[in-house]
Amino acid sequence: MKISHQASMSDKIKKGLTDKGITIRSVVAFFIFGMIVLVFVLSDLSGRQAGVSTMGSAAEVNGELISFKDFQDEENRLAQYYSQLFGGQFDSEMQRTMLRGEVMNSLVTKSVASQAAEKEGIYATDAEIRHMIVEELPYFKKDGVFQADSYKAILSANKLTPGEFEGKLRQDIKNQRSRQLFESSLAMTELQKNIEKQLRASKLNLEYISLSANEYAKSNPVTQEEITAALAQNDFKKKVEADFKANESKYSKPEQVKASHILIKTEASNEAAAKTKAEATLKRLSKEDFGKVAAQVSDDPGSKSKNGELGYFSKGQMVKEFEEAAFSLPVGKISGLVKSAFGFHIIKVTDKKAASTATFDSAKNDIARKILSDEKYLAFIKGVETDLAASSMESVIAKLNAGKLSWKETGYFDIAAQVAPGMNSAQAIKAGLELTKANPVSRKLVREGDVQFLIKLKDIKTESGDLKAQDQDMLEKQKSMEAYQAWVDSFKKTAKIQTNASLTSPQQQ
Repeated sequence: MKISHQASMSDKIKKGLTDKGITIRSVVAFFIFGMIVLVFVLSDLSGRQAGVSTMGSAAEVNGELISFKDFQDEENRLAQYYSQLFGGQFDSEMQRTMLRGEVMNSLVTKSVASQAAEKEGIYATDAEIRHMIVEELPYFKKDGVFQADSYKAILSANKLTPGEFEGKLRQDIKNQRSRQLFESSLAMTELQKNIEKQLRASKLNLEYISLSANEYAKSNPVTQEEITAALAQNDFKKKVEADFKANESKYSKPEQVKASHILIKTEASNEAAAKTKAEATLKRLSKEDFGKVAAQVSDDPGSKSKNGELGYFSKGQMVKEFEEAAFSLPVGKISGLVKSAFGFHIIKVTDKKAASTATFDSAKNDIARKILSDEKYLAFIKGVETDLAASSMESVIAKLNAGKLSWKETGYFDIAAQVAPGMNSAQAIKAGLELTKANPVSRKLVREGDVQFLIKLKDIKTESGDLKAQDQDMLEKQKSMEAYQAWVDSFKKTAKIQTNASLTSPQQQ
C-alpha cells in the first residue's frame, strides 16, 4: 500500500511539472544547506567513502552511515544558533538533550529524503558535482579561477575526505531538487484561492481568561496562617514529608555565580582579528567601567542590552570553558580571555551563593504552600467546568470574579490564522467558530499545555478580502512543504533506522 502511495505522489509531481513545461532534468538546485565549510578534492573523485568516518557512527539509515563528526558539527551549529537566539544561555542539560534529539532527527530525515529522491529517479550526477565545485561555489576561487591548493587546504583543515564532502553535496542537491519539484508542481488552484480569500475576509474577535496553577496562585496566594493550620493536621504533614523525601534534591540549592561578560565572536576566517579586538577590550577594562564597555563592544545581544549582565547561574548552564572560569574567579575580579566555541569571553564575577542542603524544616512551608495552592486551583477548575456544563454562567462569572481573574481580548484576526492571538492556540480558533451571539461562551475549557482558556465571542465580521501575491506565495510554499514532508515521512516509516542512543540520552553527571 505504501508503494502505491509513493508512486501516485511521484506521478502527481511529474504531471504538474509537465503541465508547466518543466522537466525533472531542467530543475537545477544550487542552494546548499547545513554546510558550514565546503571541502572537495576534484582530482580524487574515485576516492569516495560514502560518508564513512573513522570516528564511528551516530546512526545508520538503510545501511547509510551518519558519522559522529556530522552529528557533532550539526550540534555545534544549532547550539550557536540557539545560544544567540536565547541571549547566550543555552547550555543546560535539558536543553542539550532536546538539541541532540533535534540534530539526530534532522540528519536521519536528510538521509531518508536523499534515498527517497533516488528511488524516484532524482539524482545529482558526477558532472553536476564537478561543475558546482569548479564553477558555482566561490569558496575555492581566486580572481574567479578555481584553485586546487585552496580546496586541498580547506579539506585538510576540516578533516573531511573527498568522498565525505561529495556525499554531503550530492545529498543536499537531491534534497533541494526534490523540494523544488514539489514547489513547482503544487500551485494553488483557483478554487483554493477563492476559499482562502473568504477565510481572510472573516474576522473574529474573542475574549478569554487564562487559567493555570501558576497564574491562579499569583492572584490567590496561600497565607502563612493557612500553611500553619494545614501543617498542624497529621495527614497533611505526612503528605508534605512524603513530598520532601521524594524530591529532597529539588529543594536543595546548588552553588551559583552571578556574572557579567563581554563576548567577541570568532569565525574560522577572523579568529586572529577577534583575539586582537578582545585583547584591546581587556586593556580598556583596567581604566573603564565593565558595564559601559560591554554595552559598546559585546557581540552577545542578550546581555549587551543589560551591560553584560547574565544574572545567577549554576553549573551545567554555561559552556564548559565559561563555567570553569566563572566559578574559579573571586567576586569582583575580571578574567583574562576565555576561549569557547562562541568566541573570546571576558568575565566579571559580581556575586556568589554557596550551595545549601535543604532540611524538612527549611522546606516544609514551601512544599505546603505548593500543595495547598494546587488543591485550591483544582477545586476552582472543577467548579468552573461543572458550571459551564450546566450552563450556569452567573455562577461561572462569580467564581472568576472571586478568583480575581479578568478577561483579555484578542482583537480582530482572520479565521485562516494558525493560532488565536494572545492564546497562541489553534484549538481556540476552532472553539471560537462554534460560538454565536446567542451562545457566546464556550461550554468547555480549551487546553494548551498546562494552560486552559475560557473563551467568549465578542464579535465576528466580514470584510472585503483579497489574497496578496506574497500571501499566495507563502501558502503555496507551506502546501508544498507539507506535501514534501508527508512524502519523506512515508519513506521514513519503512526505512531501517538505527540510532546511537547514547547521543540523545541525558548525560550522566
